[in-house]
Amino acid sequence: MPPFISTVVGSYPRNTSVEDTMKKPSLSRAEIDELIQWAARDQAELGLDVITDGEGYRENMYYFYQKRLDGITFEGMLKQTFGTAGFAIECARVTGEIKNSSFELARNWKLARDAAPSRCCVKQTVTGPHVLTRFSVNQRPDLYPDEQTLCRAYSKVLAGELREVIAAGCEFIQFDEPMWTESPEDSVWAAEILNELIDSLPRVKFGLHVCGGNPKRRRVYFTKYTDLARAFRTIKIDEVSLEHCTLGYDLMELWKQWDFRGNLALGVIDQRSDAIETPDIIRERMMPALAYFSPDRLLLTSECGFGHVPLDVTRNKLRVLAQTCRELRT
Repeated sequence: MPPFISTVVGSYPRNTSVEDTMKKPSLSRAEIDELIQWAARDQAELGLDVITDGEGYRENMYYFYQKRLDGITFEGMLKQTFGTAGFAIECARVTGEIKNSSFELARNWKLARDAAPSRCCVKQTVTGPHVLTRFSVNQRPDLYPDEQTLCRAYSKVLAGELREVIAAGCEFIQFDEPMWTESPEDSVWAAEILNELIDSLPRVKFGLHVCGGNPKRRRVYFTKYTDLARAFRTIKIDEVSLEHCTLGYDLMELWKQWDFRGNLALGVIDQRSDAIETPDIIRERMMPALAYFSPDRLLLTSECGFGHVPLDVTRNKLRVLAQTCRELRT
């Protein structure tokens, strides 16, 4: 891998104002296709090295998957509270066997791949099974007697879709599991189930993103990464994407507990703020990681996705990020 790769975590703003109903799709298939192609081209034109399909077609990172499965109902949703920051959301109910996914991830990835220049890597981002489990109300204990059983059910349907993505040519899958920081007591078994999912797939590059949540640009979970060290040591991944620049503690303490030999995508851009980083700020934020990761194992990115960030702010931040990475390579 070249040194100092620029990338994004996953979500990208929409280029038009679209009603986001959260509980039902707000875009047609034709509109989704156009949005994906635009997002891929826009990220590439900013100079990013690794991009995504933008995720702009999702209602959110969990409803999107749950709405497109049998066994889940959005009727009579129940409000649940998560973390210690007062974050609450209505959660779908599990009422039957979870099966028959219709996420169309392979189609979405192929659209982004065809729209982007060949110099860009297009990774497939996917919500991990632990997130989907946490944001479900399990009303079928006869089918799923505990959270681990339910998590494996979600894992099974994700695996089927991801096999299609890999068959379409994708070489990089990134799982997003922010709820590790919401429920750290689950993190080891969640890592073990994610390993089972990874082991069931053809061998490509696998990444993991863990953050403190980002609803409406707010961190809502506050577990330290060092408290998840056992789960991190368990997971079989090639790349990890972590927050860094706004943490209230030193991320680098993690590497004293986790001898990770893969690549680090380091959060040097604060997507929660409209302030545009300068190249000097990005370099300063990056420097501590060089004590643990060589430049060819270090990617620079935002702490989380840009889905709720104004498009002009997003572009300005990512343009500086991409330019700084190019300058670091010279």
